[in-house]
Amino acid sequence: MRNTLETLKHFKSERFLTTTLYLSMTPDQRATRPPKYRIRLKTLVNQLSHWLDDHPVSAEARESIRADFQRLEDFVEEPSNLLGENSLPVRGLAAFVCSGEGLFQTVLLPYVERNTLVVDQTPYVRRLFAVEADFGVNLVVVFDNRDAYFYQVDLHGIRALDAFSLVKDREILPPGAHGVRTPSGITAVHGMGERNVQMLKLHEQQQHLRRIAETVRALRQTHPYDRLIIAAPDELASAFPSYLHDYVRRAYAGRIQAHDKMPINQIYERVLDRLMELDLEQEAQLLKELTEATPAMKAIGLPAVLRALEWGNVRALLYDTEFTQPGAVFYPSAQLGLSPDDAPDGTVTVWPMPDIVDTVLERALEQGAQVETVHGEARASIQGVSALLRYPMEQA
Repeated sequence: MRNTLETLKHFKSERFLTTTLYLSMTPDQRATRPPKYRIRLKTLVNQLSHWLDDHPVSAEARESIRADFQRLEDFVEEPSNLLGENSLPVRGLAAFVCSGEGLFQTVLLPYVERNTLVVDQTPYVRRLFAVEADFGVNLVVVFDNRDAYFYQVDLHGIRALDAFSLVKDREILPPGAHGVRTPSGITAVHGMGERNVQMLKLHEQQQHLRRIAETVRALRQTHPYDRLIIAAPDELASAFPSYLHDYVRRAYAGRIQAHDKMPINQIYERVLDRLMELDLEQEAQLLKELTEATPAMKAIGLPAVLRALEWGNVRALLYDTEFTQPGAVFYPSAQLGLSPDDAPDGTVTVWPMPDIVDTVLERALEQGAQVETVHGEARASIQGVSALLRYPMEQA
């Protein structure tokens, strides 16, 4: 994906427009025949085609766009194009096409929050950067009372860090203690009492957790990660965080249900589900901040958000994935507006957009803002799109 990002980052055509697609392909959308995501793409193409018919686009640019749409539909109709490596889950697709310039780049993604089909002068690539940054690099530790296995999980897949695995082949017991392991665990010999057996088990567990924590700390330096996720029995999982070094504990992001015999593609999917849970927690936190913020430190509704974006004053953008609103981009300033009447002085070209929200997301990410979707009943409170501001701004 890194090569794709480098190709797209500076791509711009002087003669043609670029088509960007973000398409959600969740398991329930894949289960129907035909798949719902394929129907959704056809709907997006039909809507944008009708819109383009009513707007001035050069003949060669229009022909390039129509070729873009056909290539996207052909790509999505072939199931083999939508399979992840090693059966890794794919729940989204990003595609960037400019047939007139020979550009066709696709990236399979673990998720896509908002279905998007947009035609503009440049590819809408920043959402791809955002997905990569949000997903991050995750260290997953799967362990039980005996062994521990380490995995690195990022947007590109999952790989086992076999060199760091902890697999016991002998017992480490305190001086003077005598015991043997049977299939049912440590048992006493020579009349050792039950209390001593329990002490041996506790000592073994402590030594094991300490070694795992030390390995996790070492990996923080040799294989940097953003989050630490564990999979372990309840007793071990509850005890483990206390063994972590302080700067590692800050990366601890909870646990998943998994075991070392589970296929790694399933471990990857469990990690993905955990990241979705963390995303919902982040959404709740931002909504709380929005509720508690003073009027000067927030922008509620699209007009207020556009004004904040104009000043580069959006710290966090919250949006409803179903919200749409026509608008326009004014060149050469690249300012956004809701109608041609919003054009600033010096405007040479007005580029109407059937849905300005996708451009708002792209612009917010360009300014380094955090972008978060809002679900459920809370969507009403943001009026489609709202923002937390970097600095106070008077209400218009």
